[in-house]
Amino acid sequence: MLMVAMLTSCTYKQKFERKGWNEGDGLTFPRRNLMVEDLLATHKLVGLKFNNIVGMLHYPDRFSRDSLSFHYEIIRKMSGIDTLYTKNLVFTMTKDSVITAVKVTERDYKEEKENKK
Repeated sequence: MLMVAMLTSCTYKQKFERKGWNEGDGLTFPRRNLMVEDLLATHKLVGLKFNNIVGMLHYPDRFSRDSLSFHYEIIRKMSGIDTLYTKNLVFTMTKDSVITAVKVTERDYKEEKENKK
């Protein structure tokens, strides 16, 4: 019974809701990974303006250097001060703040570090 609960909790998805998207301690947002699939499937994000996205998801976690892309952190796994893994929801926009692309990116820093050896 415990094994079934553990397996289903790993794949459990939640319907996107604005309040739940930002629940967490300010550094981690445990419900985002559960909601991101529903957000992408049920909301037309491309074509919206930056302010519409902020109204839906709150202010982004980070901006690119050129300020034409921004992201929301979904998962960040750390070991001390070292980042091991990240998963982000990344938006790209025009200079007029119109969203042109949305994607989920994942990066395994631990694997990259091992490959460099």
